[in-house]
Amino acid sequence: MPLDFVQLQKSHTGYYLAETVRAIVEKFGIKDKICGIVTDNASNNGTMIEMIKSYCWPRFQGETQWIRCFAHILNLIAQVILRPFGSHKKKQTVASTKDYSDEGEDYDDPDEDIQLMHEDTSDVENKDLVDNEDVTPADALAADLINNDEIELEDDDVHELSEEEDNDCYTSIPCKATLAKFRAISRKLNKSPNSKARFVELCQDHECLTPHNVQRDVRTRWNSTLIQLTGILRCSAAILEWQRDQRHDDLELAKDLVEVLQPFYEITLQVSTPGAARISDIVVFINQITGHLSSAISERRDEYPPALRNACCAGLQLTNKYYTLTDCSPLYRVAMVLHPSFKDEYFKLAKWKPEWINEAIRLTREMWESHYKPLPPQLTTSQPPNPCPSQVSIRTTSPTDPLQVWLAGGLALTEDGRPVNPLKWWMRQRRAGNTHGGLLQMALDVLSCPATTVDVEQSFSFGRDYVLFRRHRLSAWSVTQGMAVAFYSRKGKIKRGLLYKWKLNKKNEQKKGKEKSARERDARGVARVNS
Repeated sequence: MPLDFVQLQKSHTGYYLAETVRAIVEKFGIKDKICGIVTDNASNNGTMIEMIKSYCWPRFQGETQWIRCFAHILNLIAQVILRPFGSHKKKQTVASTKDYSDEGEDYDDPDEDIQLMHEDTSDVENKDLVDNEDVTPADALAADLINNDEIELEDDDVHELSEEEDNDCYTSIPCKATLAKFRAISRKLNKSPNSKARFVELCQDHECLTPHNVQRDVRTRWNSTLIQLTGILRCSAAILEWQRDQRHDDLELAKDLVEVLQPFYEITLQVSTPGAARISDIVVFINQITGHLSSAISERRDEYPPALRNACCAGLQLTNKYYTLTDCSPLYRVAMVLHPSFKDEYFKLAKWKPEWINEAIRLTREMWESHYKPLPPQLTTSQPPNPCPSQVSIRTTSPTDPLQVWLAGGLALTEDGRPVNPLKWWMRQRRAGNTHGGLLQMALDVLSCPATTVDVEQSFSFGRDYVLFRRHRLSAWSVTQGMAVAFYSRKGKIKRGLLYKWKLNKKNEQKKGKEKSARERDARGVARVNS
C-alpha cells in the first residue's frame, strides 16, 4: 500500500531523489525496516542508492539491496532481440520528417508510408535506444552492455555469431525495416477508413480468423510488438493481396519472432499482475528465459536462420548480465532458500555448483543471526547450575538449528505438484503458532519484497482517474494528499466516519475563528466609541 505521494519539484537527480526518500522514511519512522529498494535501471536511481547507503540505515547496505524492476528487464531483453529488425526509433535530427512510430503525426497518404518502407530498407539506421538507462550505439551488440569477464555462458556457440548466407529464408539486411513495415500497415488501417473496409473484405474472402485488424505497436506498451505480429500472421493472406509487396520473408520472420517472444509475453503477464511478482520468482524466470534463448541458438539451427539466432544471442548476453546482478544481491538467494517449494533443492536441480549453494545458505544464516535469531532464554534461579549428564546429552543431540531443520524438511507442493504460494504458506504457519525459530518473520519480510515497480506505477496512474474533467484545477498538493487518502481508504485503514469527523472539526474550528475575529472587531469598535 502506498504510504505517501509527493511532488518532485526539482530535477530528478540521484541526490534529490535520495533526500526525498529519506524524508518519507523518517516521516513514517521505518528506516530500521528498509532492507531493499525496487527501481528501474536509470542511472539517477543508482546514484540515489549510493546516497541512501551513506545514511547508514541499519539493514540497507547499498547496491546489494537494490532490486531492479524485472518487468523493465524483460522489456530490455525483448527490445535487444527486436532491434536488428527495426524496433522503435527515436529520431535524432530535425531533418527527419517521418517517424514510423505509432505515436507520430497523422499523415495525409498512408500508402506513402508503405511505399517508403519498400524503397528505404537499405538506408534504415538502427538508432534505437534499448532504454534510457542503457544507451548504446545502434549497431553495438548487447555484449557492449556487459562486462564479459563476469559472464560465463554454458554454450560456446553463444560467443560467436553465425554467418548469414544468401540461401537463408531471410537475412538481417532485407529485414532491417520489417517491424517498421508492420507498424505502417497498422497505422494505415487505423487512419484510413476506406483501407480498413477493403482490408476487412479481403480477410473475409480469405477466411482469416477474427479480429480482422492489426493492433498497434506502441513503444511504451510491453508486449504490444508480439500482439501486432500475431495480428500480421492472422491476416497474412489478406495482407499479401492488399499490399503490392509480395515478399514472404517478412512473414517468415514474423512467425519466428512470435515463437521467440511467446515466453516473454507469458512472463510479462505474470509480473504485471498487481501483487503477484515476488523476488523468489526471478531466478526461476531468468532460468526459463536462458534455457529458451539457448535452445533457439543451439538446438534449432535448422529452423531459425542466422539472423534470428544472432538476435537471440544478444538477448541471451543481456539476460546473463542481469543474472549476474542477482548474484550481487543476497535477497534473491535468501528468498529461494526460504521458499517452501524450493529451499536448496532448486539450486541442485538447476545444477548450481556446491560452493554457490553453500554461499546461498551462508547468506541466509547471516541474515537470520543478525536480525531474526531469538534471544536465548535467561536462566532462572530455580535452575540447577550444573545440569545432570542426561540433560546435557539430550540438549546437544536435539536439532536446535532452525535453518538446518528447515533445509532437512520436505518440500511443500500443491496437489498437482506445483509450487505453493510462499506468503500464504508462511501466513498459515503464523496462524498455527510455528515461528520456525525466527525464520517465520524473516521469510515474510524477504518473500514479500516486490520484484517489479508495477504496483507503484499503477498507483501513480490512479492519479489520471482521480483528476476528473471538472477537477483539473486541483493543486499538486491537493492531488497527492487526495491520492494518499484514497489508498488508505481502499485498504481499510480509515475508520468509518473518521473523515466526516475531521471535516466537522475543521468546520467548527473555522467557525470559532470567525466568531473570535468578530468579537475582537466588536471590542475594538467599543473601545473607539468610548474614547
